Amino acid sequence: MPCAHRHLILGELASEHDMAHPKTISAAATCVLCTVVACSQPASGTGASAGKATDQSATVAPGNACERKLISAQDVAGLFDEPITSSKNIPGDPQSCEFSTAGFSSLTISVRPGQGIAAVDMYTSGKMDDFEKSAPLAGVGDAAVRSMQLNRIVARKGDLLCEVTGPGGARGADDPAVHTLGMLCKKIFAGY
Repeated sequence: MPCAHRHLILGELASEHDMAHPKTISAAATCVLCTVVACSQPASGTGASAGKATDQSATVAPGNACERKLISAQDVAGLFDEPITSSKNIPGDPQSCEFSTAGFSSLTISVRPGQGIAAVDMYTSGKMDDFEKSAPLAGVGDAAVRSMQLNRIVARKGDLLCEVTGPGGARGADDPAVHTLGMLCKKIFAGY
């Protein structure tokens, strides 16, 4: 399906749902972000960037942040009001993992080589504002933003994307949860 059509369909899906629910906002924003990032990349095997993407992916070890033991339950425990009961991979997304509690609170970590610049630029340019407003966040990687609607940060170091969505709603810039999410991305960047 052409990228323009995927964007229209995702936009229609997002507008049909009750955007007052953080999980709906998160799912819609993630779908739009992934679609825009994918559509902004040149076709596989074309142009000068094809060799660049191949070179970068060859230097990154396989596995997500949890499988590679870059982040542990102990690292995220302070973000929850109850004990973490599981850590698992996200089905269909080998670059993401989730920590969760028995009470359904969860934290999702996604690390995507080769998508950091495009993803963070989507937020800083305002292109994501219809789905998820953000504010700059200093001191995390080369560039980062924090969501104004979710407990989420999106950061990059070079072209490596780190996206962490924690439990609960949006937090102020000085909130300890925002600091903890930033520290998770810093730890991931140091491990790559």
